[in-house]
Formats: sequence, C-alpha cells, structure tokens
Amino acid sequence: MYHFIKILMCIIVMMAPVASVAGDDSDPKAHITQLYKTYITTLKAGDEEKALGLAQEMYSLSPPVFGAYSKSHATMAFNLAQMLEKRREYLAALPYYQEHVDILEKLKAPEDETYLYKLGLLAQAYRNAREEEKAAKWSMKALVLARDLQLPKEVIGDYELELGSSYYGVHGEVRSARRYLKKAHDHYLEVYGEDHVKTAQALFWLAKVDASFRKHRQAAEKLEAVLQVYEKNFPKGHDMTLQVHAFLVGAYEGKGDKDKATEHCIAVATERPTDFDREIDPLYKIAPTYPLSAARSGKEGFVIAEFVVTASGQVENIKTLEGENIRDFEKAAHEALSKFRYAPSIQNGQRVRTEGVLHRVTFKMAQ
Repeated sequence: MYHFIKILMCIIVMMAPVASVAGDDSDPKAHITQLYKTYITTLKAGDEEKALGLAQEMYSLSPPVFGAYSKSHATMAFNLAQMLEKRREYLAALPYYQEHVDILEKLKAPEDETYLYKLGLLAQAYRNAREEEKAAKWSMKALVLARDLQLPKEVIGDYELELGSSYYGVHGEVRSARRYLKKAHDHYLEVYGEDHVKTAQALFWLAKVDASFRKHRQAAEKLEAVLQVYEKNFPKGHDMTLQVHAFLVGAYEGKGDKDKATEHCIAVATERPTDFDREIDPLYKIAPTYPLSAARSGKEGFVIAEFVVTASGQVENIKTLEGENIRDFEKAAHEALSKFRYAPSIQNGQRVRTEGVLHRVTFKMAQ
C-alpha cells in the first residue's frame, strides 16, 4: 500500500552494518560484525530459517555492546521484525517494530521519508495484528508527516487509505473512516482516473462504509464499479475480485434482491480456484438474535448445525448436530443460518447441491 521497497531488499538496504572491528570472537563488536556478514550472505542465499536465527542472535547481543537505545540496536530490532513479518509471524514482529520506532523517537531521528517509512510499517504491523486503534494512531502520525513533507498527492492518498481502513475497524470511528477514505479516493481519482486499481480500492472501502450504515443500494453501486475495474486488471478468480463478489452478495441481500445476490454467489463458485469445503465461510451471513429468555437468565451456548447448500447458494434442511443449551438457542441459530449465502459447488462444470455443510453458531453475553 505504501510506496515502500518491501521485505528482503529492505532488510539489506536498511540494515546498517555495525562498524567493522578487527579481532577474534572474544571481541563482541567483531563477533556481531561477523554475524552480520553471515546474515547478509544467508539472506542472499534465500535461507530464511538461518537468517531469522542470526537476526535473533544479533538482537540479543547488541544492547550490552552498543546500548539499548542506540542506532545499532534499533537496526537489529528492525531487522528481526522484517524477518518475522516475511514469515507471516505478525504478532511476533510487532514489538520489534514498536521498539525500533521508540528508539528512533528517543534519539530524535530526522523526520524524513525514511522515518515515514518506519511509521508506515509500524501502523501496518498493528493492522496485521488486528489492533486497529493503535494502527489508526500510527497511521495518523504517518499521514501528518507525509503532508508535512509535501509528498505527491497519490502518496498522501496511500496514507489516507491506510488511516481510513484502520478507522473502519475501530468502534465508533466509521465516520472518520469515511472522511479519510473519501480523501484518498479523491486524490487517486485526480491522479490516476476512475479506471485505476488504486481508485477502485478506495471505492471498495467506501462501499464497505456504506454497507455498515445499511446503505445497501449505494454500496452495491460502488461495488459494481469496483468489479468492472478489477475484472479489467486482474486474472479470473483473483482474490480481490472474489472479495468484491462476496460483498455484492451481502449488498444485494440487504436490498432484498436475491436474484442479484445469487448471481454473485455463482460468480464466486465458477471463478474460485478451489472447490467447496464442508466448513467454508459463507459469502453472506447475519448475526443471530439472542433469545430474550436466555439473555435474562445469563445463559450462553452454541449450536453446531449441518445443512444443504443448494445450487444457487442458499441454505436448506438445517439440522442440529450438537451444542450447549440447544433448547434455548436452536431456533435462533436456525433462523440465522437460513439467511446465509454460499458459493455453490461445481462438478463437471455444473452447479450442484452440497450435502453436510457445517457451521457453528455461538451465543455469548457481552462483557
């Protein structure tokens, strides 16, 4: 999303080697220098497992040698965070990104584009960890700096999009999300035009905001426009295109247009690379109504149901397999499941019914 050089190249470029010191392994600086050289060689060879181990070792050794708030240790923390992120270990990477930025702030590092890059990575790390409030906090810092640096409009748009999408996940901040997403969309529209993927991406998020306010007609209109752009730019069955189809199912169900919802259920079924699975997520689902009697008595529970997904992606023949406090929750669970929509199975090029689909509906009191 950001104008970043990602992961591997970034590790090599951003990893400032410690000062070279002659000597043997009894000299800690010389030892870390040798580890760094081995680390670079290992990265170039593509051995991620060994490179991660070396990054961890350098991180552990650097505080007593260079200081816990030194540029060298900040670099070790950044390096380790990048390696963990490359392995999709987002939660593990997060504290090292945070430590890196904390050290830069303590050292009063220049607030230039390199510093902006680090803020963006930290914000994205929080988003990957689904800590949206902190993601929004650091995205805002990044956006303010990007504006102060007077970067091009399309780059400002990148940071506005990140901030808006972070706010979207924060309770009570959907209007803030819409404001920044609209700014991003306006910047992309001015720079790239309406047929560009980035413009469509911002419009997709604006459609999600519309849907959250139950503005299903506006959401559907935006999503159809996004779909046209994605279908021109991505191969058939691309994840981003399938995601738009899935949201269109929800938008049309919200409008009460089941035929159009079915059209997009079928589109997912025919375009996706993998076949239907018994525990696949629905394209569209609603939360069950908590039974009043259970709420009054403080009861919680769950229902695991089995059902049929028809050739049009609708749910039929719902049966309870097991659960907790079934008598209290079965009716509400079945009513919710009956409104779910799925992508139907395809066999020999034809849509077919799928037997034995499973879904668990959980009823839990708010804390």
